[in-house]
Formats: sequence, structure tokens, C-alpha cells
Amino acid sequence: MLELLESGEMRTPFLKFGDRVRIEMLDPEGKSVFGAIDQVVARA
Repeated sequence: MLELLESGEMRTPFLKFGDRVRIEMLDPEGKSVFGAIDQVVARA
């Protein structure tokens, strides 16, 4: 919504089916803090 408010249009595309999302937090030494969450966007 910030893009829409600032520029009047959406520039960043939304996720679509088949896209992969991976989230992971690393400590200063590069080690994983809690593991990775890795998901593929799929139809329910």
C-alpha cells in the first residue's frame, strides 16, 4: 500500500502460485538462529 500511496501505482508484483518464499535469520557468525522456513505458494 505504501507504493500505491506514494506513487499512485503498485510496482512490486504480488506472490503467485509456484513462487517460493524462504525466511531465515543468521547470527553474526552466519549460523542459523531458528532454522529456515521454506514454502511454495500453492492453491488451497
